[in-house]
Amino acid sequence: MRAICEMIRYQYRQYMMSGKCVMPLIVLLGILGMMYSVAPVEIVDSFSITGIFLFVIMAWIGKTMQGVEPEVSEQVMILRLKSDRKYYLCQIIFMMCICAAVTGISIVVPVFIHMRSGNVLLSRQLIWSDFVGGGLLIFACSFTGGMAGELFHIRVIKNRNLGIGLTFFITLLAVCRNGVIADYAFMKYILWVVPPISDVVSWFTNESYFNMGEVIRGFILLLIYGVVMAVMKVELLRRVKF
Repeated sequence: MRAICEMIRYQYRQYMMSGKCVMPLIVLLGILGMMYSVAPVEIVDSFSITGIFLFVIMAWIGKTMQGVEPEVSEQVMILRLKSDRKYYLCQIIFMMCICAAVTGISIVVPVFIHMRSGNVLLSRQLIWSDFVGGGLLIFACSFTGGMAGELFHIRVIKNRNLGIGLTFFITLLAVCRNGVIADYAFMKYILWVVPPISDVVSWFTNESYFNMGEVIRGFILLLIYGVVMAVMKVELLRRVKF
């Protein structure tokens, strides 16, 4: 456990020193600033839309994180841990930490603006289910996005532009999945492999309160997709050596 904690701290230092966190953070704060610039704001709708935005942003982060650590350093760390699976597990845990951080930011910012505005920004008073339901939904969207961004790793897809293109394509399909299936019903037999972000978010459209049963169902569903992509990434990287 100590080795894993040290590895996660090492990855945190590497990521912060790379400066690749700056642009996604600026984009996230910009989106939140625009979303909460006009009152009143529906709580459930705004948190659901934030989940979609964070899915895209985390896919971006997942893709850019691949170039943070040099291959030589990766090899050294794998040797120190004596397990490549353990090393990749540390990467996944670190990604979950980032997801937790952006989820916290996405909830704290509107609450702060709401309080600063004299409690007139949000359409109603916040209750516990807003924090729990919104947090679980946003975290699940973020984690799934992060894993989608890491799936087409540079060692798996040697052509960097192709890897970026595939990541963008999968992200776009996930966001537009509902619309595509609505226009072309047969696509549901193909697009089941794409994370159902738009499906889950649509469950909460025009709802006044989070239905915790639906939240848990959506959380588990998205988490399963995220875990499957994480396992695929680990096993692909174990097969494709340095």
